[in-house]
Amino acid sequence: MCAQSAWMEWEEQIGEEADLSSWEEQYENLSELAEHPFNINTVTKEELEQLPFLSDKMVENILYYVYKYGPLVSLNELWGVEGMDKQTQMFLKDFIYVGNSVEKQAFSWKNLWKYNKQEVWMRTDIPLNEKAGYADIPLGEEEKFASKRYYGDPYYLNLRYKFQFQQKVYVSLVVEKDAGEPFFNLYNRKGFDFYNASVQLNDFGKLHTLVLGNYKASFGYGLVMNMGFSMGKYTSFSTLNRAGKGLSKYTSMNEANYLQGAGASWKWKNRWLLTGFVSFRNQDATVDNECITTLKTDGYHRLKKDMEKKNTVFNILVGSNLTYDGKYFEGGFTAVYNVFNKVLNPAERLYNRYYPRGRYFYNVGVNYKWYRGKFVFSGETAVDKQGKVATLNQLTYSPVVNTSLIVINRYYDKKYQSLYANGFGENSRIQNETGLFIGLETSLLSKMKLLCYGDFFYFPWYRYLVDKKKTIGMEGVFQVSYSPSNSLDMLIK
Repeated sequence: MCAQSAWMEWEEQIGEEADLSSWEEQYENLSELAEHPFNINTVTKEELEQLPFLSDKMVENILYYVYKYGPLVSLNELWGVEGMDKQTQMFLKDFIYVGNSVEKQAFSWKNLWKYNKQEVWMRTDIPLNEKAGYADIPLGEEEKFASKRYYGDPYYLNLRYKFQFQQKVYVSLVVEKDAGEPFFNLYNRKGFDFYNASVQLNDFGKLHTLVLGNYKASFGYGLVMNMGFSMGKYTSFSTLNRAGKGLSKYTSMNEANYLQGAGASWKWKNRWLLTGFVSFRNQDATVDNECITTLKTDGYHRLKKDMEKKNTVFNILVGSNLTYDGKYFEGGFTAVYNVFNKVLNPAERLYNRYYPRGRYFYNVGVNYKWYRGKFVFSGETAVDKQGKVATLNQLTYSPVVNTSLIVINRYYDKKYQSLYANGFGENSRIQNETGLFIGLETSLLSKMKLLCYGDFFYFPWYRYLVDKKKTIGMEGVFQVSYSPSNSLDMLIK
């Protein structure tokens, strides 16, 4: 336990309840930040906000402490930051260091080639048992078993290459072959089944971010566009009122949750940020009579039926965002237009009657965050092409830094449609849900933390595997954690 960083243990706790692919991506991002820590004496608000365990108030207090007392000479000085507790200090020390209080090294081609960091690594899985999909087909029964026989060998393989210069330049290439997929033969003569390349540039004058290749986009609180990681209700309230991070590179091996094209963000008068992005990509789907009945997202191309669904539809997405970052108010406006070359029309069941249907979709959303003393009011309201509404609003009260009382109200119309929405809620979709969440998080003592909440939700329409509409539910959690030393952490939940 001592050999593992504190934030890694925290991430493992999150991973027990989070979606695996998005959790792996979040873990990779934090690992990358730990490898390239921030200079505490020059760190910015935007950089600290990349650390999910820091609340908005804690970010503000860290920056204020450095501003008021000058450059730190030791990380032990963090104990002087108002509200700093032992757990936060343990997490933070892996992502910061004490350096000179000078401007960051300017970009140059000489520095780029001299001070970059490059990594190459490979993973392969070799099974020791034979699965049914690889077994020899009995003589005379080829027609019966052919549809269940994998095209490729049983070995899994992926390769990764990463190039990084400070926090300014990122280049990555990821290639993957799943077990059962052919490799340089049959229908896959190009080798690997999945290629993922991305380039990201940060902070070049007025150019805030530029992404090329595969990338992600997340804005507001996820009611229009969120391809990032959502930790949900079960860990900490520190990031529940933090908006999406905008454009970022895509380095995961998930073959569905990404955009492909280009995007850029421009700074305007320090407080404003204008973003535009476009995506053109083929997607796997089941197509029947020129209608898309299901979008295939697992990324497997091992069977004949998998190949029949590969790259069968084409999607174009265009979006923009305008964000204002003020001292007492933050806000943003997001618009996304999404069109397929075929009509999306899932086979109708009671539970999916109001799922997205049609050839084109668009969503518009406004997110907001207002600071008033010890109160923070934040949220987002969005509408789709039919005028259906989804809204999320939350009020946070923090009498002291390490205590938060939060109330969240959400209303997602049963007919609201957004293909890339992902936000706070009990449902996997931003649709068909109304709820009220009340929670408390506080440090009882310097080494003890309490987190408890109650969530009450209502679903006006049918849900998958539920045979009636107008159902209700509730969830309650009480959690106490105690860390008497750096090598011991106890939890009751």
